[in-house]
Amino acid sequence: MRKLIYITCILAAAVFTSCQKEMSNWYSETFDYSGRFVVATTCDEYEDDNTTIEDGVEVLIYNTAANVGNEIWLDFSAAASPQKGKFKVTGTPAESLCTETAENISSHSYYIDTDYGLAPFDPSYAGYFRVPTAPGEANDGIQLYTFITLDTLKILPGAATSIGGNVVDSIYIKVTLHHDYMEFESREKPVDEWDDPAIPEYEWVVKPNSNTPADADDWDEHWTLAGYRYTGYPEDM
Repeated sequence: MRKLIYITCILAAAVFTSCQKEMSNWYSETFDYSGRFVVATTCDEYEDDNTTIEDGVEVLIYNTAANVGNEIWLDFSAAASPQKGKFKVTGTPAESLCTETAENISSHSYYIDTDYGLAPFDPSYAGYFRVPTAPGEANDGIQLYTFITLDTLKILPGAATSIGGNVVDSIYIKVTLHHDYMEFESREKPVDEWDDPAIPEYEWVVKPNSNTPADADDWDEHWTLAGYRYTGYPEDM
């Protein structure tokens, strides 16, 4: 598509002017931060979730719709769960400062309290859930990865060597991932899902706006993401 636009611009001066205007909108005020990076991920609390560079986990940094110089989207993966938050940063990419905790708009994992402990709120675990007997009953739970705190962000030009031996920009990020206590509530199932049409059945659903202001105690995760700018070269893939 860009090649088509480029060719059209060469053919007609009027279109060239139009294309120049369109291309100017591609400029990002966060150019010095923006990019695609390959990282190893390390969790202080759960070593089993760690990954290596060879696993190919990526971090994306890009401008927001406002396209202002100190506001970025940070988009990455931790424990195989998507994480994405919007942050205001100060300083330079080599030593960025951020004091914000942002809502994670990508991940919505829930765990429900059962007689056997916490279980993923997933139909495959439904056999462990307490069976509600009326609408409006409450059950405790936890929402994983509700918020992200950006603790450290450093991008250093030419400071890393890729696995293929290429000199590239390095990246070093530390984030804290927060979990919230929340609640489930029971509601009546649709009639066509009852085993007996004369006996109502109930199910658990996430209770809206039930997240507590305080984080779930001792559940925060501290992650380090370290690697380099994506090269696209075959030897680095």
